[in-house]
Parts: sequence; C-alpha cells; structure tokens
Amino acid sequence: MDFSSHLAALDGAVSDHLCDEATYSTGDGDPVPVRIMVEHPRDIERLQSVGFARDRPVIHVRRSACPGLREGHFFRHGVDLWEVAEAPTADGDGRWWVVEVMPG
Repeated sequence: MDFSSHLAALDGAVSDHLCDEATYSTGDGDPVPVRIMVEHPRDIERLQSVGFARDRPVIHVRRSACPGLREGHFFRHGVDLWEVAEAPTADGDGRWWVVEVMPG
C-alpha cells in the first residue's frame, strides 16, 4: 500500500469537488485555473485559551497547483482579486499552501 499516493489522490478529490474555481497569476503571464478555499476572518480566533483577531482572509491552495507561490502573486475568485500579502506557509503534510491575502 502506497499511503502517500493515496493521500495525494484524496487531496486531489477534495480540491476537485470541494474547492472553488479561481485563477492564479504571477503578474507576468496568463492566469492559470486553480481550485481554492477562501477563509474570511472572524472577530476572534481561538487557540486553546488565547484569542486573537486576524485582519486578512486566508487562501488554501494545493502546492502542486502553484509551486512557486510567493508574495505579490494574485488569485481571482469570482469578482474578487486577491494579492498574496506575505510568504505562504505549507499546511499539515505540506501538500497545501496557506497564505494571507489582501484585496488586489
């Protein structure tokens, strides 16, 4: 059993069926289609007993869809244009980027 390839296939299925359609652009070329999850900030985020406020939305996108993602790149989701506000981080097992964005 190749556990890693099964997890990668599961990530692909999640992306294809649960994520929203968007486009990704580095600003230098044609946008490419990607699937993303947009998480808008809530008033207070809870981490154990500590609460903190987050100002910007967060986008989750598969690393394989945009491996060179970095600050200044763009996502278009419907009528919204989001600019990557800071360097992305790899989430969990490293298959997904988590990146804060701001209106572009």
